[in-house]
Amino acid sequence: MTGSVRGRKGAVAVAVLLLATAVETQRAGTVTAAPGGRPLTDQTVARTPARVARGRYLTEGILQCFICHSDRNWKAPGAPPVRALKGAGHVWAPEGKPWLVSPNLTPDPVTGIGRWTDDMLARAIREGVSHDGRPLAAQMWSNAFRFLNDEDLASVIVYLRALPPIRRPLPATVLPDGMAETLAPRVKRLRNPPPPLDTRDALGRGRYLVTIADCQGCHTAYEAPANPGLFGGGNHVERGGRAAFGANITPSPSGIPYYTEPLFIEAIRNGKVRARALDPIMPWIVFRNLNDDDLQAIFAVIRTLRPIDHNVTNTDPPTFCPACRQMHGLGENNHEKRIVRLAVDPAVYDQLAGEYVFEDNGVHLTIRRDGARLVLTRNGRDIELIPVAPLEFEAESGFQAPLSFERDASGRVAALSVELAEPRRAARVR
Repeated sequence: MTGSVRGRKGAVAVAVLLLATAVETQRAGTVTAAPGGRPLTDQTVARTPARVARGRYLTEGILQCFICHSDRNWKAPGAPPVRALKGAGHVWAPEGKPWLVSPNLTPDPVTGIGRWTDDMLARAIREGVSHDGRPLAAQMWSNAFRFLNDEDLASVIVYLRALPPIRRPLPATVLPDGMAETLAPRVKRLRNPPPPLDTRDALGRGRYLVTIADCQGCHTAYEAPANPGLFGGGNHVERGGRAAFGANITPSPSGIPYYTEPLFIEAIRNGKVRARALDPIMPWIVFRNLNDDDLQAIFAVIRTLRPIDHNVTNTDPPTFCPACRQMHGLGENNHEKRIVRLAVDPAVYDQLAGEYVFEDNGVHLTIRRDGARLVLTRNGRDIELIPVAPLEFEAESGFQAPLSFERDASGRVAALSVELAEPRRAARVR
């Protein structure tokens, strides 16, 4: 399912990479190797009424599938998907990307997914690889969907199969020059799938929902010249000829500290906050389909977020914001990101230097000592890590969450972790 128009440049631990699919199967066995990505299998998903119901709940709610794979009625409150064309695809010309096409997800055999195998769907959803092995555009947010558990992934596939088929010819996505090469590294098989998120309690379930919805994608200024922090707002999003900045949803005084659980649920259900309408770019029109338990779990996670000082509105006149270096409402009320540097003996950096690999997506980070600085290198870019506590570091740009090193029982630095909605861990390999 295609994500919003942003490119989603993630935090240091976040990359749009792939995992091996593990769907419950009736049959198994390798069939063919696609031009890219892992080889496809002939595994199929059992169709059950329970999976149809769960798949409907997910696709028409937290996963927002038909927000991107349907034309939308921007004249109606919340800009709902056009009912007669639900799932039948969308050409992103109104979003300024006429080359980008969300495919038809209905089971029509000619213009939809009717001839796709279950594993083709599974690989596209969780791994960002098309049925023929092409890397899907970055607007397909597989970096979030890869955390779907096996049962939820199976339910999504079963529900898509149950949609009424719609015959709707659409052009194919034609990536701009150079984009295919940029996306090519996504098409590779990881050694291990991400560890499953623990959903046994409400907070764990909330983290799971926030992760697979990619809430941080819209509510973090990934593509701004500077990033105030995770969930701190300021991401410029364009949809349907409209544009808005993602809100700061952290419990900072400049975020949403006044929200209560009932107010949060009311806002999602009605698309309003104290009589102020939410911009339809915020897909409350589908989030309203979530049950109270899930909305309460999501709100519980929001209350635990690290507070980020960043005032953002879409109703006040735009002014320059020193925090994200964009023009938006209340921008003049902000200041540049300030990090209080802890005095550290640079010799300690020799213990931290090395190569680290994230367990969930295989991303490699190189960390080295550069004189009196500790520097992280990724994709040819150097980022200075600034000590803020023993073994804890931040950066003025490049990633949006604290990075902490971990020692093993012998005292050796053996891993690092990044504090996201769900913490990510990277093991030291050198």
